[in-house]
Amino acid sequence: MRSVDSSLLRIVDLWTFKSTKSNKRYIVEVERFSNHFLGLKFYWKGVADSKKRYSLLTNDFEPRTIVMSCVYIMLKYFRHDEFSSFGFVAANDINQTSGDNNPNKRFRFYRRMMLSIFGSETFAQGYDINNSIYILLNKKMIKQGNLSIERIEAEISELYEGEYTLVLDS
Repeated sequence: MRSVDSSLLRIVDLWTFKSTKSNKRYIVEVERFSNHFLGLKFYWKGVADSKKRYSLLTNDFEPRTIVMSCVYIMLKYFRHDEFSSFGFVAANDINQTSGDNNPNKRFRFYRRMMLSIFGSETFAQGYDINNSIYILLNKKMIKQGNLSIERIEAEISELYEGEYTLVLDS
């Protein structure tokens, strides 16, 4: 399913999958940005109407299954578009504050997963710990000069309030 927010001219693709462990249905939003950059967000369908849906925990202890489902979605986009890059925000838990220079639990988990799944040949991996942002930048796009950390930071700053400092892993 695809929806368009005409005020910001953003396109969001909606995906859904059902966990075989908990039997819960999850929704993945894939937001399209310029230069083949895609931002992923996911949440349990049972909290879809909550403003804090990205922060709520299901306590089903299946993050690996959920994140792997998101990885499969990323790979589907990559197979269709070899210039795709990806990013996501590791939402803080409800009672957790942001910007304390310590990565939250979700961020640490996502980073471990991405580093173990994606090598350094296709994507340059980076992050902004203060805002719990993790990115996989397509090296072809970087090499062609079509994508850079500065461009990603500028686009994020246009859409979301705050200061962003992305760093690439070496």
